[in-house]
Amino acid sequence: MKASDLVLDKHGTVYELKDFALMHLNYDNNLFDTEAIRDNRNWVVAHSLKQKPQIHNYSKWLKLEVENQSDLENWYLSFGYARLPLFRMYEIEDTSLKLKFELDANDTFYDRPIYDPQLYIPINLNLNRKHTLLIEYRTFANAPANMRLHSYNHYLATSQKSTLINGAIAGIVMAILLIISVNLFFNPNRTNIFYALWTFTFLMIVLDMSGFTSKYFWPMLGGESSSFSTLLMTSVPIFHLLFIKSFLQLKQFNRVLCKIYTYLLYAYLVLIPVSLWFNTVFFNLVLSTLIIPLFLYTAYWSWYQKAPGIRVFSLSLFNHVLFVNVLTIVGASYGNIFPSLEISDYIKIGYLLEVSLFTVALAIQNKSVQNQLVTYLETQVDVLNQNLHKEKLQQESSIEAVKQKEEKLFADLSHELRTPLTVMKVQVESLQHNIVDNVHTSYGKLMNKIDELNLFIDHLMQVSPNIQTLKVKQHTVKDLLSHIQSINADNTKLSLALPDENSLTAKQMELVLEYDQQGLITVFNECCDNAIAHGGSQMNISINIDNESDALSINIDNSGEAISSDLFKDIFNPLVRLDEARQNSSKHKGVGLSLCKQIIEANLGNIFASNGPLGGLSVHIVLPLKV
Repeated sequence: MKASDLVLDKHGTVYELKDFALMHLNYDNNLFDTEAIRDNRNWVVAHSLKQKPQIHNYSKWLKLEVENQSDLENWYLSFGYARLPLFRMYEIEDTSLKLKFELDANDTFYDRPIYDPQLYIPINLNLNRKHTLLIEYRTFANAPANMRLHSYNHYLATSQKSTLINGAIAGIVMAILLIISVNLFFNPNRTNIFYALWTFTFLMIVLDMSGFTSKYFWPMLGGESSSFSTLLMTSVPIFHLLFIKSFLQLKQFNRVLCKIYTYLLYAYLVLIPVSLWFNTVFFNLVLSTLIIPLFLYTAYWSWYQKAPGIRVFSLSLFNHVLFVNVLTIVGASYGNIFPSLEISDYIKIGYLLEVSLFTVALAIQNKSVQNQLVTYLETQVDVLNQNLHKEKLQQESSIEAVKQKEEKLFADLSHELRTPLTVMKVQVESLQHNIVDNVHTSYGKLMNKIDELNLFIDHLMQVSPNIQTLKVKQHTVKDLLSHIQSINADNTKLSLALPDENSLTAKQMELVLEYDQQGLITVFNECCDNAIAHGGSQMNISINIDNESDALSINIDNSGEAISSDLFKDIFNPLVRLDEARQNSSKHKGVGLSLCKQIIEANLGNIFASNGPLGGLSVHIVLPLKV
């Protein structure tokens, strides 16, 4: 098969070699001798050749007839890549091959003839002479190369333009990475971490494909640079999948997709050491081809979600499928559907658009979160203001209630003191005017009233906070029964039934609780006096132990008069008289149960009342047991 000869004229500045060359794909990497070169069956017109996907890296041979009719001898060969794993250029002279230039993967940046970030090879072509060139080369992942021949001026313009464009793309990605890093600093979550790692990896890919890493970072490295490129290409899908999985919150909203992405992550992780060991990314390209339907479905599914920024995210994912998966991997590198495409340009453009769209999606999401946070804070401030207003009203109401309570307390106190003082005044006036029948009887009444007042004042002092000093000690239930036995009750006025020791087990008798002995006896005596004062002729004291709540309850029932359930809490307030009949008692001033409440609460217990089984009031005392 014959290809057209390449004629360099005075007006031409750049030529696509595939339009004029013959090509042979050396899948077996066999030695190419002179006979094989001259055998036309081994050659196919370059622009019509379709390569097959191969696991291993293979050589591509290009045969070109060049006639230089221009006025320039120095021309420059480019491939569209920053470096190649292998490059050899021969010139066929009669029956021999003359090696003109050679580079391999282990050569450093300074082994190149031109120190340009992109790979350019100078070719010297004599004027008005025909040259037969034979070029052997390999590319990463067997991707097609865009081989062109440039004049000197066109080479300079192309080199400067390529450096400027690649620098601009790298600068844009660095700016985006800076924004992402600032966002990550103020909002450190998984989505932002994965996105920052993915963007950083993409930035390194841009720098590597532009040749900036070879020229500026490690110009003395050769084969290590190829391994670094392989590592970048095999690791970038991992961070991409992690970001997609986290941004869409698949674990919460689509568990099936979440499992699929998890399995794919494991597969990509396994392929990293495989690719580095066998020096091929073939399996990664296959997996990235198979993942296209999943990405398309994910883009379709996410489009109909209601999260902020989700549709921009869906567009970015579709952009990834179009530029990276379809055009680059399937179209040019793996499937060879579009062998003339600039692979590096499509990768950089596709990733740049995707990063930009992803950043917009994250910005929309963060803005929505900020708005929600502001709304939440405004709501909380409103609630706080309402609570403060309610608290202020309650405080004002509480102050008013305390004021009314104090006024009532002083009124009751005045009433309680006025009655015995009036009686005492009558007795004193009778003694002054000698109108009493028995002086000793009058003096006796005066002394009784004085004693009654002293007792009343003592009770008031005990009810006042911080006056009563308790001596709290540990006691057993057996000790409690003994203290109940010491109640000083008037047997002539009250029939008292005490708790039976046989009703409790031996283990229960040894349970421990803390209380003030004298204070508790005072409570029992006050309950007895209260029963006698209000018509009770019987009183029953019982003990119950609640094993579940570790508490002991003492129930004190009397046979007096029942009261309304609305008044159960009021009877524990000082100077409370419930009805006219109860007010007739001159000895009970309404401070006994209030004193009981003070003592029980000081012992960390609780006291409350109800109508009991004997018909009268039932006082319930609950004391905590020691664990």
